[in-house]
Amino acid sequence: MNVCSSAYISYAKTTIACAVSVPAALLTALLALNLFPTIVGYFVAALCVLVGLVAIVFVCAGVLTIRRYIRGVHEKPDLFLELNRSRDAVAILTATYPRTTALRRWLARQFLGHDFVVGDEVEVKSWPEICATLDEQGCLEQMPFMPEMLAMCGKRARVFRCVHRLFDYRKTRKMRHMEGTVLLIGAVCNGSSHGGCEAACHTIWKSAWLRRPDGGLGTADIPKSAHRPEPITDTDALQFGIRPPRYGCQLTQLNSSSQPIGNWSITNFFRPLIAGNVTLAAFVVAWLTHHFDELQHLRQGVGFPAFDLASRDSASSKEMRLTVGDQVVVRSSAEIRATLDDQLMHKGMWLEPDMLNHCGHRHCVQAEIRKLIDIVTGEMRTMKTPAFLLQDVHFSGERQLFNAQYEPLFWRAAWLRREGD
Repeated sequence: MNVCSSAYISYAKTTIACAVSVPAALLTALLALNLFPTIVGYFVAALCVLVGLVAIVFVCAGVLTIRRYIRGVHEKPDLFLELNRSRDAVAILTATYPRTTALRRWLARQFLGHDFVVGDEVEVKSWPEICATLDEQGCLEQMPFMPEMLAMCGKRARVFRCVHRLFDYRKTRKMRHMEGTVLLIGAVCNGSSHGGCEAACHTIWKSAWLRRPDGGLGTADIPKSAHRPEPITDTDALQFGIRPPRYGCQLTQLNSSSQPIGNWSITNFFRPLIAGNVTLAAFVVAWLTHHFDELQHLRQGVGFPAFDLASRDSASSKEMRLTVGDQVVVRSSAEIRATLDDQLMHKGMWLEPDMLNHCGHRHCVQAEIRKLIDIVTGEMRTMKTPAFLLQDVHFSGERQLFNAQYEPLFWRAAWLRREGD
């Protein structure tokens, strides 16, 4: 990445323009008080002061965005990811969380539909208890309990995310809210009952399927069986959606099991903090960057994160064969851009801009992905060109204002190179 790139220049221009607006607005306010009648003068002055304050916020947002960009140039961890590091799975397992206040539990019940927050110790109920909550299609409030989740029955885990906000890939292509659901650390779908789907999605857990354990958990014992698990029998309720040609899973049911979110919902603004999905510092960084991006969009500037200009040398990079366990480095944004078409796709796979925050960073290949359930049709798809999962690399949710699905990011081999090459 180039520090003097078009992205950097665009960010700087916007930031400088906002900085110039601050004294201009204050000077106009002083002139208004002296030139206009009293009432009009106060009104214009107040309006100018408001403009000045907004400009100050955008100056701060611009400086922050430039700092994030420069960190990327020097291949340092992205600022949002760094500030939210305490919400990684390993950090949650090893942390000693302070006792959650009664007020926060009350707020969680009001805004999330349950009183679990990130880091809480929970026990998955037994299968008979869970089965009693399901309808004839194995769902609770349209959210299916999948056969792949049976192995967790009777075990303990920690809450990883509260799924208050998610993206509806299937129908509306908009953000939606889901009541009373969480993700658990280590609870990932292996696709064994859904045609061997390799998407590796985190399973979604209704609060009605969980309870607080009687005793505490040691960090080395999570997940851990609280008691001798009961044999799993009578699973007829889980037969819906597990047979070809069309599969049904939690991801295909996101629309029917969630509700629309209002664009100006105050409760939605505070949900990530109440849930504990993000730290306060990461929350502020994300919102400032979001508003700066909105301003950039209005003036047709460059958003964050951004591609560097692709060169002919960038376009010459070849796709290599990767295997699980390989140590790889994410290519530069210029090299990645050279592999994409005008829709930012490579052989039918879209590059999520969130992935640009990992450029230059080293990771281990965790899995090769070839088989996926089509979220819209429910049909199993086999990729002509495989994708890869990188260990501990997931969608941060920042660009969708704290989407809590925490999905793995799919990488093409063309976007990676082996360490040392």
